[in-house]
Amino acid sequence: MGNYVKTILNFIRYHYLPHLCGAALLVLCAGAVLSFCNLDTAGAAKVMERYGVLAGILLFTPLFVPESDMEIWQLEASRYLPMWKLYLGRLFPAVCMLAAVVSILILRLLAGGSVFPVWLLWRGAFCEALFLGGIGCFAAAVTNQVVLGYMVSVLYYAVNIGMANRLWKFGLFPVCRGDEGTWPWLFGAAAFLTAGGIWLREQLRRAAVLS
Repeated sequence: MGNYVKTILNFIRYHYLPHLCGAALLVLCAGAVLSFCNLDTAGAAKVMERYGVLAGILLFTPLFVPESDMEIWQLEASRYLPMWKLYLGRLFPAVCMLAAVVSILILRLLAGGSVFPVWLLWRGAFCEALFLGGIGCFAAAVTNQVVLGYMVSVLYYAVNIGMANRLWKFGLFPVCRGDEGTWPWLFGAAAFLTAGGIWLREQLRRAAVLS
């Protein structure tokens, strides 16, 4: 157990810290580019669904970043510890940090006198951010390139700016579009994509061990 925790802490320290700082910077800079004061539901939804959800891309796409180094990949693949346990350990701080980012932005909106349904907007933004992060995570797992994971998730975000209504239950900005019932689909898709990425990496580890 001690070695497992140490491995996760080393991941955060040597590989994940810049991405955590990026998410923190996203929160710190929000006031410079957005207004948090006296917004209604539509205005608050734009803040959360068009800005806050970007934290999901920053936090979930790099979960496999150490394995892009072949020496690290070979070392981890040779260990007895299953890779899926390692990835779940990395996933936990990502989920916690995302929940913190969404909560802080919600609190800033409330502090600015904005009026909106808090739980509805928190839930929608959190699930949307998870979904975007899941897209980047899965793309990075398939390609073994974190940069491509970022590109795919950002491209999906950009496509939604003009076509969200055409993407059925998987369109972004649900509260802005008045389609608040899509959150279970976004959450389920996020779980499926993230689990699929972890499963794929585990299969690659087993193939590497057998070879």
